[in-house]
Amino acid sequence: MLLPFKIAWRFLLDKKLQTLLVIFGIAIGVSVQIFIGLVSQGLEKTLVNKVLAYSPHITVYSKSGGFSDWQKEADRIRSNFPEVKAVSPNVNSQAWIKLGKMTIPILVRGFNILDTERLYNITAAIYEGSSPVNNNEVLLGKELAERLGVKVGDEVSILTLGRQTATMKIVGLYDFDVAKINNAWVISNLTTAQNFIGFGDKVTGIELEIDDPFQADVVSDQISRALSGEELALSNWKDQNQLIVSAIVGQKLVTLVIEFFIMLATIISIINILTINVFQKSKQVGILKAMGLTDFSSSLVFVYQALLLSLGGIALSLGFLAVFLRGFNRYIVTAQGLPVVKVTVDHRFIGLSILIFFGVSMSTAIFPALRCIKLNPIEVIKNA
Repeated sequence: MLLPFKIAWRFLLDKKLQTLLVIFGIAIGVSVQIFIGLVSQGLEKTLVNKVLAYSPHITVYSKSGGFSDWQKEADRIRSNFPEVKAVSPNVNSQAWIKLGKMTIPILVRGFNILDTERLYNITAAIYEGSSPVNNNEVLLGKELAERLGVKVGDEVSILTLGRQTATMKIVGLYDFDVAKINNAWVISNLTTAQNFIGFGDKVTGIELEIDDPFQADVVSDQISRALSGEELALSNWKDQNQLIVSAIVGQKLVTLVIEFFIMLATIISIINILTINVFQKSKQVGILKAMGLTDFSSSLVFVYQALLLSLGGIALSLGFLAVFLRGFNRYIVTAQGLPVVKVTVDHRFIGLSILIFFGVSMSTAIFPALRCIKLNPIEVIKNA
């Protein structure tokens, strides 16, 4: 086994420039293929995050407007569906906020604040004050507070759809970095929102977050079958954003096609160089066969060549990949200096891509190895 390896090494060194160009080509092909895959993953995550920013993956709601046995349904979901990572009952109601002569339309949102941490992370968004713990306490968004000219400790009047007025104390200000939400959401605890609209112990819905957002439709169907209330219905973000989901799927398919042809071009280059080596080194191989080198050992020469070229190209590709990732995240940025698409290192994807390429590239040695086996040493030496 050692002799074919030494011969393969010697053959590659005889054509140093050719060998270096092949390794360089392999490195470019592999690194670009992995980089495109990582950019595709980053783009997918960016799109999903923008769509799902401060939105649940699945929502359980009542067809009649509200339901009172929400605690039982929430417990059933928590115990039977481990893929559900956040369960947040809530009460939502359109309203108006009044201060002096100013009246602004708002959305009152009542939560158990601890239940919403994974969904909205409200506590982290509060930049002044604290969470609404007691009744008739609310959080206001940054832009809404600025429009009203209020601060923590002030009181505001909120007008219901039924023209009932409630006085609320501002205990905190939040900033979700989304002006539309900051201008609209007035956040309270669950009891305050229930009392505000005269809902008793009912909630308008239960919002859920799951491990994999792209399984929202599947998990939604499973939960629907498990819930007991006939008046309950479910919606999920995929059904509500079908155009974006189709765009993401299409983008993934295009990326796979591009990656396939990049790999194909790289593999063809390896096959070409190994096949050329068979012709270039046919005389030497013929002499070695005449001296007793077996067909199997002579074919191993080209298997080892494929091995050395592949390993060299893969090693160099990791360096190229690091440069691509650093350059992309540093220079492809928004006006605020943030990456347009945040590309992160997915070790599993990188390892799997390299493993697939290595397996396919090693299979390329089959063709030159078979050609080498067919070489007749007497004919080769005679025609040399």
